[in-house]
Amino acid sequence: MVLQSPKKQTTGFLLAAAPAIESPGLPCDLSGWDFTQEWRTWATDVRKRLLAEMLSHASWFSRPPRRELIEPLFVSWETAAPPSPGTGTAKWSLGGLMMTQAAITPVWTVVEFVPEQETITLVEDEREIHLGDMDADTTAPPMVLRTRDWEARKIMAKERVRETRLKAQIAEHIAAKEEARFVRLYGELDDNESRFSDYDLTDEEEEESDADSPSQL
Repeated sequence: MVLQSPKKQTTGFLLAAAPAIESPGLPCDLSGWDFTQEWRTWATDVRKRLLAEMLSHASWFSRPPRRELIEPLFVSWETAAPPSPGTGTAKWSLGGLMMTQAAITPVWTVVEFVPEQETITLVEDEREIHLGDMDADTTAPPMVLRTRDWEARKIMAKERVRETRLKAQIAEHIAAKEEARFVRLYGELDDNESRFSDYDLTDEEEEESDADSPSQL
């Protein structure tokens, strides 16, 4: 582990690590990081070695550095954590240290993020019968025999509902944009203006049109 000589930056002096130092894997979710004992032990060891590296380069400072002055400047590496990329496990890469007169802050990047895999929980028994209170709610759906095949069909049906709702939302959004474009170019629509094209025939209208048309010879 070697720290490069300080490079002046707008926020302080950068002491780049060559090569970058990679941390152990660290669990995370959208709320932040779950700091393990392994990671804390690793961070303490690396921080001590970086401090020793800085103290060995007296030429970097205007006067010889002392441990009791430099060590308190190190900010907590946990509070300086990078944003969590999601739910899973990731490693951090320490690219160096940013030093000012008030603080020494680690320069982190997140590497090797492995998202948590979602799993489908299957019932252990081949059949699972759910008996509700028959007198509690007469509007409740009828009792069904829940098998693994039934559960799979339910999941597929739910996905189709979500897809249909999404398509409806997209169609509504497109319709609103087209109406706004018409108003911008040509003015307000008439109050009695149909929301549908006069040429937009339903399946029922097409069937009636076919029935009324003369047969082809």
